[in-house]
Amino acid sequence: MVSSVTVTGTGNTPITLNFDSTANFILAQQVAAKINSELASGKLVETLDTNGPPTPPPPGTSGAYVQSVSPLVVLPHSYTVDLVTKPGQAIVFGSGASNEMILSGIETSLTFIAVSGSGTVVAGGGNDRFLTSGSGAWSLNSGNGNDFIVASGSGNDSVAAGGGHNAIILGSGQDVVTSAGDDTVVAGSGAETIDATSSKSIFVEGDASKLLFLGGQGGATVVGGAGSDTYFGATGPTGKQLVIGGSGGNNFLVAGDGAATLVGGGKGDQLFATGSADQLLVAGKGAETLSAAASYGNVTLVGGSGHDLLIGGIGNDTFVGGSGHSTIQAGFGSNVFEFVKQNHHDGGNTLVTGIFDPNDIKINLQGYGPHEVDYALSHQTVHNGSVTVSLTDGTKVTFQDVTSLHASNFTR
Repeated sequence: MVSSVTVTGTGNTPITLNFDSTANFILAQQVAAKINSELASGKLVETLDTNGPPTPPPPGTSGAYVQSVSPLVVLPHSYTVDLVTKPGQAIVFGSGASNEMILSGIETSLTFIAVSGSGTVVAGGGNDRFLTSGSGAWSLNSGNGNDFIVASGSGNDSVAAGGGHNAIILGSGQDVVTSAGDDTVVAGSGAETIDATSSKSIFVEGDASKLLFLGGQGGATVVGGAGSDTYFGATGPTGKQLVIGGSGGNNFLVAGDGAATLVGGGKGDQLFATGSADQLLVAGKGAETLSAAASYGNVTLVGGSGHDLLIGGIGNDTFVGGSGHSTIQAGFGSNVFEFVKQNHHDGGNTLVTGIFDPNDIKINLQGYGPHEVDYALSHQTVHNGSVTVSLTDGTKVTFQDVTSLHASNFTR
C-alpha cells in the first residue's frame, strides 16, 4: 500500500511524497506536520532546486530545500530540511545542524551522508544508503528496497530498515534496530537493542556490544562478540535459531518455540530451552546453567569445561558430559546420559541427580573402545549410597542414590 504526505510550500504549492510502508508513512506524517508548522510560522524558508543551489535564508530562519531535479545537494549549515522528490538516484550531504528533517518519496533511491548533526531521515522506498557519524542521534528509516545503513557514530541512533534485504552497521552508541526484512546487522561497541519481532530472517554479529535481541517468527542467527548478550526467542512457530553468546559471559539466552541451538560464550551464562521443538544447548568455557525445565520437547544439553548445571525437562532429553565438573538434574522423560572420550585423561566429573528408578538409566559411550562398558562396570565404587563409575579417559560419573549399575544401563 502506498500512502502520501504533503508539505505546503511557498504560494501554497503542495509537495507530495509517497511512502511504501505504513510505519514510514506514519513517521513522515509527523515530520511533515512539523515542517508545515515551521513554514507557516516563518521559521522555515523554502528554496527550490529548480532555482539553483541552496541560498542563505534570512537571518533568524532556517532553510528548507526542495530537491526535485538535482542529483547531488550539499546542504549549508543554515538548512534543516530537504524534501527529495527527484526520481532515481539522489545524494544529500547533511548540513550538520541539529534536528535535520529529510524526507524522500517512493520514486527516489536516497543516499544520505552526515558526519555531524542529528535528525530524522524517512525514505519512501527505493534502494537507500544512509551513512551517519559523529555524536548526534539519528533516526534512520528506509523503505522496502534493499538498503545499506551505517550509523557509526557515538550517538544513540534508531534504525528501522524496511522489508528488503538490508545491511546495517552500528557504532558505539545505545542504538535500537527494528528489523522487518532479511537483514544483516553488525553491532558496534555500544549497547544495542534489536527488535526482530517482524523480521523475515536476520543475521547479527555482536562485535563488542552488549546486545539485547527480541526474536520473531523468522529465522535468526546471532553470533556474539566480546560483549554479553541477551536473547529472547518468539513464541509460536518460528524459523531456525542459532545463537552464540558473547565471550564477555553472563549471556542470558532463551530459545523461542522453534528449532534452536544455543551456545554459551563465557562465564555465568544461562541457556533455556522452551516449547515443543527439539533444541540443543551447549555450554561454553565458564560455569554455566543449561535448562530444559520450560521445554516439553526433546532437548540435548552439552556440558563444557566449567562447573555446569544441566537441568532436564518433560521431554526425552540427552545429557552430554563435558570435560569440567557438571551436575545433571534429570527430568521426567526417558533420558540418555552420553559421554564422549576425552584426550590425555582430561575426562570430567559428573554428578547425576533425580533418578527415581535405576533401571531407567541409559548411558551412551562415544569414542571409547569395545571393552569400555566392561571397564566401567568393573570400576564402580559406592560411597554414601551413590555409585561412581570410572572410564579410561579419567571421566567419573556419580549417580546419586543409586547403588549399582548393570550392563543393561549401557547402550551398545
